[in-house]
Amino acid sequence: MGNLSQDFRFAFRTFKKSPVFVVVAVLSLALGIGANTAIFTLVDQVLLRLLPVKNPEQLVLLRSRGNHYGSNNGRYKLSYPMYEDFRDHNEVFSGMFCRWDTAFSVSADGKTERVYGEAVQVRTFQCSAWARR
Repeated sequence: MGNLSQDFRFAFRTFKKSPVFVVVAVLSLALGIGANTAIFTLVDQVLLRLLPVKNPEQLVLLRSRGNHYGSNNGRYKLSYPMYEDFRDHNEVFSGMFCRWDTAFSVSADGKTERVYGEAVQVRTFQCSAWARR
């Protein structure tokens, strides 16, 4: 323990000689810890937490592969008529919904802003949509 107290006294004497170094080191540590906390919080909310629905581990995403399956908006996308066909002939799932990422114009207090979100159509669930800036 004697060596430890001598080491601490030496460290404090050295820090007194160069206070700028101490301030830079403490600010660097604080910034690094804060950034790591913020990034982990974001990853936790987006990737690690389960969706707020009943039995989220039973959710599946239907998509098809091929050159063209009724939609011109990207790979694996299905058209609304294909969704209706899946929904009307469904014998496996307890419910189905379709979602479409799109841009919306939102007006409030005389201002209009373009936001990106999802239009959602559901059959056995409550209908909802979300938007992000």
